[in-house]
Amino acid sequence: MKRKLKPIVFSKETIFPNSDFCTIEEKDQPVVAFHKHNFGEIAFIISGSGIHVTEDDEYPLKRGDVFVIDGDCAHGFTKLKNLHIVNIVFCHDKFNALREEFKGLPGFNVLFDLEPALRKSHSFKSKLHLNPDQTKEIYSLLKLLRKEFNNKLPWTEMAAESIFKMIVIQICRDYCHLDTPKTDILFKIEKSLNFMKHNFVKPITLGRLAKEAEMTIPVYRRIFKEITGLPPINFLLSCELPKRQGCL
Repeated sequence: MKRKLKPIVFSKETIFPNSDFCTIEEKDQPVVAFHKHNFGEIAFIISGSGIHVTEDDEYPLKRGDVFVIDGDCAHGFTKLKNLHIVNIVFCHDKFNALREEFKGLPGFNVLFDLEPALRKSHSFKSKLHLNPDQTKEIYSLLKLLRKEFNNKLPWTEMAAESIFKMIVIQICRDYCHLDTPKTDILFKIEKSLNFMKHNFVKPITLGRLAKEAEMTIPVYRRIFKEITGLPPINFLLSCELPKRQGCL
């Protein structure tokens, strides 16, 4: 697959025009051309294998892999072998509104923000990988979500949103059980982000943030900027006072 080609662009208006999110399941995924989209995506590899191609690199896929794809990041899938994949695609506006409910959920910032930001430097080694039992459990929830959409019964949107939240909570819990050096760094940064969130109206020093992350100030400053694009204090100040909690 040639990554230098201009990516195809998919839009929410053509994929799921009448809802805020939906599931797309392929039990034998064909090769997917290099593309991008104006919505977010959570990919669940149920079985099989393949290669995930991005603008920067290529990464192998296998059963149990779970990862978030920002719509602005062009990507595709190639060298597929019986790849069974389920995608939850979601409207950015709706998901950003739901972020308020997930504040403080351990693993949330890591899975949806930090891991995607460090995917290139971590060579995809920070991704969530489910064991066979966890994969079966999450697939059951995915089938329940798909069934709810297909039923089109009263209050379908409300019921589907509840199942979606259950899935998000479950994969965040699963992420918290990972124990690798790469993910350990992400969880330490998440601790400092949560500290910002809960103490944004108080004076916050760089030393205190580094302490929360269990790092020295120079190391914390370097890693934080690598992930967010801003030094820690600048990141904090970039959020207007009334909106700081929503920025973290």
